[in-house]
Amino acid sequence: MSLPRLAAFAAVLAMTACSTAPDITPVANIVKPHEAKLGDTVLAFYLSPDSDVATEHRPAYLALVRADGSKELVETNGMSEPHIAWSGRGLFFSDDKRDYVLGKDGTASFENKKSSLQQSAFALPDDKGFLAVYNEGFSDTGSGYTNQVAVTTTSGSQLYQVEGNYYMNALCGDVLNGIATQPGTHLPASAGIPGMRSKTDTTAEPELLSQLYPATEGREKALAWRAAFNAGDHNRHVPCHNGVITFLSDYTDADGNPHTTVVSWDTKTGEHTEHPLVDTQRRPLTEELSDQETFSQKSYDARATRDGHLEWLAGDGRIMSTDIASGVTAPRFDTGLTPGVTASSQAVFTEKSIHVVHETFDGRTPVKIKRFDRATGNLVNEIAVSGLAEQLGLEFSVRSIAVPPGA
Repeated sequence: MSLPRLAAFAAVLAMTACSTAPDITPVANIVKPHEAKLGDTVLAFYLSPDSDVATEHRPAYLALVRADGSKELVETNGMSEPHIAWSGRGLFFSDDKRDYVLGKDGTASFENKKSSLQQSAFALPDDKGFLAVYNEGFSDTGSGYTNQVAVTTTSGSQLYQVEGNYYMNALCGDVLNGIATQPGTHLPASAGIPGMRSKTDTTAEPELLSQLYPATEGREKALAWRAAFNAGDHNRHVPCHNGVITFLSDYTDADGNPHTTVVSWDTKTGEHTEHPLVDTQRRPLTEELSDQETFSQKSYDARATRDGHLEWLAGDGRIMSTDIASGVTAPRFDTGLTPGVTASSQAVFTEKSIHVVHETFDGRTPVKIKRFDRATGNLVNEIAVSGLAEQLGLEFSVRSIAVPPGA
């Protein structure tokens, strides 16, 4: 457990010891996946324990939230970093043994044993199914690094391996692409490309762009390389428009110089362009937004681009807008929810809305959900989800969020 979590847990114990007030916190109904129904769920998020809390296996929970803040918890076999996706077919989630599609009237499930460390989840266009990437880790022989790709349709789930650690993924139409910081056995192929070796860190590896689905003869297809080393922890799901992936990147170049940029990577040509993040006066962004620790708290997803801009939730709680063609970045509006060492925020973008889910690690503050009109930035509604820490424990955190299509 992290130090902020330990401090928060100690505070909760102290309050419990000193308080004699009756417990009036609403208790959520906990059901098994086959008992669950979507019903009038307006937002869902996955709760799982911190990976360093305990070594024994722990369950995880899919929270189904209604408009009045009430919730139902779906208990799963557990995931250490789960991701979910929502389409017209239903809500996709998984654990290390099965994949599930939760619909209005019940849940379909398919056996699919896999890693419990998930990289991403996407809904295929036209409700054709779902794609997910899982982190299997270094191979037993030490020769590479393996991820798993799962394809889930109405007929079941299929799983296959891909070489590399694809920490960031983008769905371009019905093609899933991944960007790896650990290319595994692909690394030697980059040796002959100028600039693909760091001069300051011999262990650093360049980024690899690959097509993960559809598989080419059962394997991933390496597309292009980028001389970005020691990249920060980027968002797992990033936008793709007309075959061009867009994302924010903080990294060091081959000479060890740091950069904070917006990147456009063409999956058809393999070429990429990038622009430093600057304010409207063309000055580098302030340290509060671009230092490594604060910048890592940013949040955006696969639908975060709009009118040539990438919109993202900054570490100070403001929604920012970055011009993809220039890197010029300006604040749009303040959500009033500030993450930090004792709290975190995640943003979900749709065509009409921006949903921000805010979690405070004190064991008593409700999870706050704010929905903003994407065009105006006006607050549409706010939901408070209370009692999660009291019922499940402080170590459970919000890992992934999904809203109904068109929300």
